[in-house]
Amino acid sequence: MSKPRQSTLDPEDKKYLEIPDSEVVLPAAVDSYLRHKLKDQSLKACQNQVAAFADCSKDKYISVVWECRELQQLMKNCLVEYTTSERLIDMKREWIDASKKRIYEKKLQKEAESAAPTDSTPKQ
Repeated sequence: MSKPRQSTLDPEDKKYLEIPDSEVVLPAAVDSYLRHKLKDQSLKACQNQVAAFADCSKDKYISVVWECRELQQLMKNCLVEYTTSERLIDMKREWIDASKKRIYEKKLQKEAESAAPTDSTPKQ
């Protein structure tokens, strides 16, 4: 089992944010994961409204349309409030910034390795 990576950066060091966004690619799988995470967070935040609508719709078929209309609207309003494009953009920004930090740490590590003196003389 591998050890968790230790950050070589000072927590106050924000130079990694200078890396242009064009150097960070947001893979489709990450985008899908972030959307799924946003949906899960929204459902968790609105669990009372979702549960109330689910209880109302039990044992109903067509009548759910008019009998549970208010509860459906409350659930929908709550989900719309939490599932905004701004929240998704913020989540993507956090992921991109974390990627920039990893890129910056690798760059610093390579610089440190190349600056370290190497002992190339053969031992006798």
